[in-house]
Amino acid sequence: NQRLQEMLRSMCSARGAQLCPTDERYCVDNGAMIAQAGWQMLRAGQVTE
Repeated sequence: NQRLQEMLRSMCSARGAQLCPTDERYCVDNGAMIAQAGWQMLRAGQVTE
């Protein structure tokens, strides 16, 4: 999460935006759950545009 926040802060700064990250205790890695949901949707023939 630290590296991601650094990258986002840099991108926001370059675009004149402000990053407002959540407190670290509320940050969790949901990547695996998102990937699994996407895989199940793809297998079921559900796609988004």
